[in-house]
Amino acid sequence: MKNPKLRILLLTLAAGVLAAGCDADYDFGKTGATSQVAVNALLSPQEDFTVKLNWSSAYAGEDTRFAPVHEAEIRLLEEGAEVVRCAASADGKTVTQFRATAGKRYRLEVTVPGYGTLAAETDVPALPAVEMAFRYNKNAYKHYEIKALECTAGTQAVWLDAIGIYRRPVYVYDEFGHWTGEIIEDAGEESEERIYGFYTTSPFVDQVNGANDAYEASDKEATVEFEQFLRLPREDCAPALPLRFSLWSSCRRTRFRIVTASAAYDRYMRSLYKQRINTEESADKNPFAEQVTVYTNIGNGLGIFAGCNTLTLEIADR
Repeated sequence: MKNPKLRILLLTLAAGVLAAGCDADYDFGKTGATSQVAVNALLSPQEDFTVKLNWSSAYAGEDTRFAPVHEAEIRLLEEGAEVVRCAASADGKTVTQFRATAGKRYRLEVTVPGYGTLAAETDVPALPAVEMAFRYNKNAYKHYEIKALECTAGTQAVWLDAIGIYRRPVYVYDEFGHWTGEIIEDAGEESEERIYGFYTTSPFVDQVNGANDAYEASDKEATVEFEQFLRLPREDCAPALPLRFSLWSSCRRTRFRIVTASAAYDRYMRSLYKQRINTEESADKNPFAEQVTVYTNIGNGLGIFAGCNTLTLEIADR
């Protein structure tokens, strides 16, 4: 018999690597698991500090519902000094005007009447020092190189993802509203699309999201595809240089987000990705798929309180 699960709603940082909202299963290994408070709060100098509070829910497939915690007190301490104290919003999502400072340690305390106090601590790493450049186009693939990458000791790993920036074409019409057959490329409004495939031969990149892909290997200059992101443990940042990789993209510019992750943020994001992969429909056909529980560091509850810092670089590709 499978162990019972509670499902909680997870909020990931807008500047982070995965989707902005998802849920995750927590396995308790016993019957009769009761609902617990789930805290989701990610700290970053780029984002207003936001705390999301929900009651966990027994797993009910896609119909799982998450009730917000209607009443709670939120405290945030920076190096032991209180910087935020407020009542939680009744809808379960509390947005403050506080932004974290790199290099500081934080403690979160959430007190729920009739339940108790939940607490966790985290650090916020400094921004990385990065030198990155566009190399060339090779058919449908754009090639890049990270020449320098330095991180402080507070960084557990570096995560890299990308957004492609496009300009829509303009279709020319005559005075009667009929298309003339003329198309003016790159003259319309800008649009953005998430880039899902990274390709590299570097042995230092974490293989958690890697899969063999020999299609168009000569154009990609790689036979491994990394879905959505590249992850480098801090100790491998220097040995990995120069880190060369390619993307399949037809965009005019690419916006890279380089995230320095605290230990808590790194464990959370990595376990969240592994659980998503292992619970997708295709994983049901894999007898070797492992059951993955998303990492939590919340005392007396579930969820995550973690720090990160995001450097954004926009590179012209042509």
